[in-house]
Amino acid sequence: MYCTPKVNNGSIVIYYGVDGIMRFPTGIKISKDKIRNNKFKEWDYKKEMVRVEVRNSTEMNKTIENWLTKADDIVSKHIKEGVKVSAKELKAELTKIKNGNVETRTSIFLDHYEDYMERKRVQLIERGNRSDISFITYGTFKSTIIDYEAENNIRLKIIDVTNTEWLNNFHSWLTKPRPKQITVEGQVYKFKTGGKLKPASVDKRFEVLTGFFTFLKEKKLLSDDSFLKNYKRSEITVLPKIKTTLTVDEIHMLYDYKFENETKENVKLLFLFACLTGFRWTDIENFDKSFIKKIKDRPVYEHIASKTKNSMGKISKIPLCDLAIKILIELDYNLKIYCNGYTNRTLHKLLKETAIFNQPTLATDKNTGRRFKRYELITMHRGRDTFITNLIATVPLNELMNYTSHEKISTLQKYIDHSRDINPNYVTIFDKN
Repeated sequence: MYCTPKVNNGSIVIYYGVDGIMRFPTGIKISKDKIRNNKFKEWDYKKEMVRVEVRNSTEMNKTIENWLTKADDIVSKHIKEGVKVSAKELKAELTKIKNGNVETRTSIFLDHYEDYMERKRVQLIERGNRSDISFITYGTFKSTIIDYEAENNIRLKIIDVTNTEWLNNFHSWLTKPRPKQITVEGQVYKFKTGGKLKPASVDKRFEVLTGFFTFLKEKKLLSDDSFLKNYKRSEITVLPKIKTTLTVDEIHMLYDYKFENETKENVKLLFLFACLTGFRWTDIENFDKSFIKKIKDRPVYEHIASKTKNSMGKISKIPLCDLAIKILIELDYNLKIYCNGYTNRTLHKLLKETAIFNQPTLATDKNTGRRFKRYELITMHRGRDTFITNLIATVPLNELMNYTSHEKISTLQKYIDHSRDINPNYVTIFDKN
């Protein structure tokens, strides 16, 4: 360390004494009360930090450490270039950083990531933009980095993470289990994340990292991120998600199964309507009878799908089969009956009761190894998978994408249930008549 944190009349400053004296204010202040030897009672002189018993000491020490790291980085950079930086010059550079006039590649990772998180918060929450990643995922990634720093007892800088070696170490760390807590420099740290991530979860973390690196490129803190793209392509393999859907025959079997309980019957009809239309849950909640119109004598539900409402504004045109209309009539065109969580819990119970969906699947409980039965994997969203899977082999893709409001075939394909049996009769085109 080239610089040290000190108390200056209750204010914490970064001290540097080469070719002059620099006392750079960190913005952190403590009580001016003193104890024996004229020392400030809230400052730990041995550890050079705010005492842990002081309110908000963790955040205060984090700020002090951030400024200390920035100052040391600047001095270190000049030394490597064979230049001795004076106290006056160092204060000038720190002031530029404080005023937002300069960024350095050695600056703290989480400082920039929090700026990136704020941008995503505005995009996803305030503007309601569409994204394949929810805002919660960005918060989870922040917790992951905090855990990584704690376990390795480091403060990550931008320059630390922009290389393949760190990506490999971070990837391995994500897949390892973590204890509930560790002791770091005499203090107990409780982990926020559990570790032992599967490939799909690792892929999510690296998707967030990809967006963050793009953000760093915009700020000219990173010139090239191809090493990250190459790493993801070669090292992260995500297996297709095991899902289960209803065949056309099963849709009718479930419809014919009548429940004495009114709630179960209503939930059954809601689920079947999703299977027949590909509706998302929010589309069910926002259903409006007035959007139904006739096209070539067939009722068609035409609306802007909820997921694209605030971004693309793509219109879905969903033909309604006779059974879908019959269900709407039975529900008196009112689909907003229960909340999503309650509907899914009830759906599992009624599917189990029918005994139609008790077959075991290839999906297993990661803790016990028990194979899940089909009814345990079926949620309201599987209705959308059912709709697409049953139509994918017969409906032209451009037509089906008009139903589902997808713009990319690759996105549409994510909904297909690949556990379905193949149709061996397709190869008969090679047989002689």
